[in-house]
Amino acid sequence: MSQTILIENDSELRKVFSLNLLTYTGTDIIDRNNADEAIELLNILPSINLIVTRTDATDEKNTAIRIYNFLQEKQLDIPMIVLGEVSELKDKVLLLQDPISWEILVKNAANLLGVKDDELAQKVQPKHIPISISYFYDINHTPCDVYIRIKKGVSDFQYVKRLHAQDSFTPDDIDKYGSQGLKDFWIHVDYQQYFVTFVTNCIISKLENNIGLDERLLTNANAYEIVREHIQKAGLTAEISELSEVNIRSMIKAIKEAPKLASLLKFLFSSKISYAYQKAHLTCVISNFVVAKQSWYKEKHLETITYLSFFADITLKSAKQMKINTNEELEAAGLEISEKQDVMTHALDATTLIKEFPQTNEYIEHVLLQHQGSEDGIGFPDDISEEIHPIAKVFIIADAFVKTMLDSSAPKNKKEILQILYLQFPSESFQKIIRALEQKIE
Repeated sequence: MSQTILIENDSELRKVFSLNLLTYTGTDIIDRNNADEAIELLNILPSINLIVTRTDATDEKNTAIRIYNFLQEKQLDIPMIVLGEVSELKDKVLLLQDPISWEILVKNAANLLGVKDDELAQKVQPKHIPISISYFYDINHTPCDVYIRIKKGVSDFQYVKRLHAQDSFTPDDIDKYGSQGLKDFWIHVDYQQYFVTFVTNCIISKLENNIGLDERLLTNANAYEIVREHIQKAGLTAEISELSEVNIRSMIKAIKEAPKLASLLKFLFSSKISYAYQKAHLTCVISNFVVAKQSWYKEKHLETITYLSFFADITLKSAKQMKINTNEELEAAGLEISEKQDVMTHALDATTLIKEFPQTNEYIEHVLLQHQGSEDGIGFPDDISEEIHPIAKVFIIADAFVKTMLDSSAPKNKKEILQILYLQFPSESFQKIIRALEQKIE
């Protein structure tokens, strides 16, 4: 389903517009009161399909201009409908003169969302939907035609076919589109479920075969991004649950086969792998370094650590959020209020999510809940309780080590990073974990 931000001052008009936009175009309406709230949402959800706004919100001037300037700054190609006159935006957005009827608004919104006139009567969803470019790296053909979207004018888009069904292509072919700034391909809405199932089956088949370590790492990373994106948009569906499980098993296999840390780092940094997967994989490796030295270590602990690393940041939408380790860093990060809240509760949110995941258990849920140091999965306590699970403690140290290692402004020498950790975590139980890690990386 497409998503539309609506800023309408009149509460009764807002209800009328929302109901009819949903009914006739199939778009999900997200109400916001002003430019600040809209921009806050766009920072964490840049996949919004349409913005409908008054020129000025209640108690705020230049609402439409501020949102338009934000879209330009962030290079977000999101169409806007502005209700009212604003000369600065003439020929840049679709301006509809007040008073506006819901019928005219719906007709113009439908056009921007890809819903044609003859489809309005049938109350259908947009004809085409976006599919992230990341879905195409581990397939060599598609089960349906694939398009790119070209903006023809202020209120019109054209969909140009670029990949025909069953056309062969390579990752390098997809990279050419990515290098030109393309983030999404588009497919016909009728093929959405079929396409997602096709891609997940291809990746699952690939990961279950004997492939080289480098290829496995790249495929793991692509699969992880697909899982993250799908969970944040649609939740944990059956296909994504299966892909997650195979992805986790493949991570375990890769970690068992892992080269020395220096070689692994070189590969992860030189390849087109997201910060999210770099962090997840390296934290798993470092945690396993430490836990494997314990006398009580068993094979099941690697599985627990991998689930923990895989799901720890799965609900966070940006690398900026994933880099935060303390309350001080949270305040200094310049995040919107909702983004801060997501960071504060991400351990609890992840634990709530995996309760739907059939392969996990209460033990994994318990460790995941405590992975940011609090017993209830909320916030960053200044003094971490000694009562949290030992594996959660190991993960906290590994997580801090990896974040520092991935920070371009921090020391790169591993000994220097360890000294930072010794100062950051003074309690004896954490000092013991750092000493174990120090022995491993000598």
